Amino acid sequence: MKSTMMRVLVLVLCGVVSNSLIAAPPGAPIGLLSKVILDVSRKESGKTWEKATRGQTLATGDMVRTGPASLAIIKFKDNSLVHLREKAELTVTGTTTGGSFSKMVEIQTGVVGFNVAKQRAGEEFRFTSPTSVASIRGTAGAFNATSGSDTLIVTEGAIQFSNRFSSRSLVVNAGFTGLSKRDGTLQTRTSTEQERRAAAEALQDGQNKKLELELRNPQGKTSRLKIEYKD
Repeated sequence: MKSTMMRVLVLVLCGVVSNSLIAAPPGAPIGLLSKVILDVSRKESGKTWEKATRGQTLATGDMVRTGPASLAIIKFKDNSLVHLREKAELTVTGTTTGGSFSKMVEIQTGVVGFNVAKQRAGEEFRFTSPTSVASIRGTAGAFNATSGSDTLIVTEGAIQFSNRFSSRSLVVNAGFTGLSKRDGTLQTRTSTEQERRAAAEALQDGQNKKLELELRNPQGKTSRLKIEYKD
């Protein structure tokens, strides 16, 4: 009798643990593609790559990638925004812990700009790469993942930045840049002007286009006017 009760208790406890941290149900939307410019592809979990279109929903395990001179913007359910710049690739994942919902963006390669909404108690928004982990509660900036190192530029708020090889961790504040390398090194320093511009560009929501007009004055003399604008 005691052994039977013990087995029942173990099964109940296992059920509680398994339900406390579970991935979002397959197919359940965790965000959508709010903007798609030029060459953007989407891959559902277990399927092949296909051309992406604006308004498509993204579920846990879905992937998005951009081609040259292309852009995709992902809007999550909490209104957080992630901008994939050209030649970037990532995977989105949602995890339910009790009644809280946390998001993870796994960056395979490329530059992403982000503006993460303030997370509720028990929730988290994380960026990961083969080299680093960035834990975000509500902030803005840019993340650049390459084969040898990662660069995290913070323009608003503060981010917990960790190196996966050395397990070292530090906080990167607004106005600073974090550098994480595969040899385990991790450091932070004041952002350069070039890095601040790069972060601002990563958060732009369109492409600059050029319009050329030919103007003619009353004397018949012509001139050309060049105008830059966003899509």
